Amino acid sequence: MVSPMELRHLRAFMAVAEELHFRRAAERLHMAQPPLSMMIQALEREVGVLLLRRTRRSVALTEAGALFLDETRRVLAGAERAVAVAREVERGEAGRLEVGFTGSACFNPCVPRLIRIFRERYPQVEVTLTEQNTLKLLDAVRNGVLDAAFLRPPVDQMAEVTVETFLEEEMVVALPAGHALSSKEALPLSALRGETILLRPRAVGIGLAEAVIAACRVAGFSPILGRQAAPQMSSILNLVAAGLGVSIVPASMQAMQPGEVIYRPLADAPTLRAPLALAHQPDHRNAATRNFTRIVREWRHTVMS
Repeated sequence: MVSPMELRHLRAFMAVAEELHFRRAAERLHMAQPPLSMMIQALEREVGVLLLRRTRRSVALTEAGALFLDETRRVLAGAERAVAVAREVERGEAGRLEVGFTGSACFNPCVPRLIRIFRERYPQVEVTLTEQNTLKLLDAVRNGVLDAAFLRPPVDQMAEVTVETFLEEEMVVALPAGHALSSKEALPLSALRGETILLRPRAVGIGLAEAVIAACRVAGFSPILGRQAAPQMSSILNLVAAGLGVSIVPASMQAMQPGEVIYRPLADAPTLRAPLALAHQPDHRNAATRNFTRIVREWRHTVMS
């Protein structure tokens, strides 16, 4: 490993080798000529090779010195690049960003849009995406496996994780094609009384399912919950398409199973919304996460203003 003093020796040698004149090299380095001569002598002693031939009238590179100059340029360029990379990482302009998302979050167009904005602003940051359920995403953010994650609140509070809601979207009823309720343009929540409602189990999705159950109770009935395990919302829609029940999903999921699943807006449940949030550690473990969080906040401000 090259020490800072040795780097100064290499810079001094490169200046003399390129100027072939000690006075001009000293002026270029903003130093006096005698210390420069001493640095070159010290470098030659360390290398054990004569690098420069000096006379009273001229300075010339030896054969070893010419090859040493080529290597010196590469070493100094590498050192400068290392410093630049370190500063870029410190500013969040390079490095890695590990982002997680739930299956339903990725269907909202704002999620890929926010990731694209970040990549356009910080093209040197390597972005890695991971899909998981909400609980696993929260654990990954808390443990530092992920830098940030898009998920659906409400979620259990964790001191180590900040969850910022930046969007709320409407929820719609998902019906199998040909269902009797599909002839309606909009459905009151009470119309689902007696229907098997397919929701994600709390073990994988801790927010939306409970919100739906609570809304049904406010509408005057206890929902009949399907027993089929569906870890992702897209899996729930596959079950709906198979005729195993109905569901209530974020409006952005309507691109799933076109023709096999019919979607209808809710007529009387304005408080039943599907929030979308970004989870991250409050102190941000790297600058890239800080920049990504700032982009999400800027986007939220733009949408809300």
